[in-house]
Amino acid sequence: MKSPLNGVSTFTRPDQILHGINSLSLAEGDHLLELGYGNGGLLGYILSIAENLRYTGLEVSPLMHQEALAFNHAYIRAGWANYLMYDGVVLPSEDAIFDKVLTVNTIYFWREPEVLLKDISRVLKVGGHFCVTFCEKAFMEKLPFIEHGFQLYNAQDVNRLIYGLPLKLIYEDRKKDKSISKTGEIVDREFISMVFERIE
Repeated sequence: MKSPLNGVSTFTRPDQILHGINSLSLAEGDHLLELGYGNGGLLGYILSIAENLRYTGLEVSPLMHQEALAFNHAYIRAGWANYLMYDGVVLPSEDAIFDKVLTVNTIYFWREPEVLLKDISRVLKVGGHFCVTFCEKAFMEKLPFIEHGFQLYNAQDVNRLIYGLPLKLIYEDRKKDKSISKTGEIVDREFISMVFERIE
């Protein structure tokens, strides 16, 4: 997802995205839905994890959508991947068709988080897994650009949003790495991946 943080190296980086991807333990034949795929630069890696994977990406940014289409034309032509635009709230998908759902660093921008999470549970198969990866509130509050319309969360906040949905937390992992901010300072960047299973 395009954000006000363009050019800030402390935000989404490949290692954070990889942590989210690997937290889902993709298996042969899985159909993965990713919300906020950016330029789609890691699609080749995703499709190499297991045999016969299928990938669907949803994005709100027209620029990112066009870049992903151009960058991954061969995968799309082969029928392995599909990139679509959406409104950031309602998923244009049938019920219970995805084995896994992933989103990395989009939660801050969700306009209607309860509605979106309900729709994520709707499109997941029973037993399917949903991973949300993000930087928690305590880290984000230290950054100089949080006035740009961010909604900050910690793990407890996400669990409250999930309450009442057919989703059960099955895995939670925090990571910390060294990053260089746009002002040239070395900072400890902290992020978390939370994986939920659809239980009914």
